[in-house]
Amino acid sequence: MKMIRGKIKQIELEIKYNIFTEQKKLKAVQTVKELLDQIDFTVEVVPLEDIEKLSRLLVTLKGKPLNEEENRLIEKIVKSNRLMYK
Repeated sequence: MKMIRGKIKQIELEIKYNIFTEQKKLKAVQTVKELLDQIDFTVEVVPLEDIEKLSRLLVTLKGKPLNEEENRLIEKIVKSNRLMYK
């Protein structure tokens, strides 16, 4: 019985960790969406092909550095954009 409880506890901890990491990713998505909503795409050219330039633009809009999850999201956006236009 102790072994089963230990395994259940391990599964519970893995699930809680996954929820925590997914919540961090979701928060990053929400933040980046809010920052992109501030851009007038008819006037500004958004550098969707360049991680550094897009990051700098979002840092400027945010007024502080992007966190780790936000940076990962920017990389993912740029990489998927590059694949779309190959």
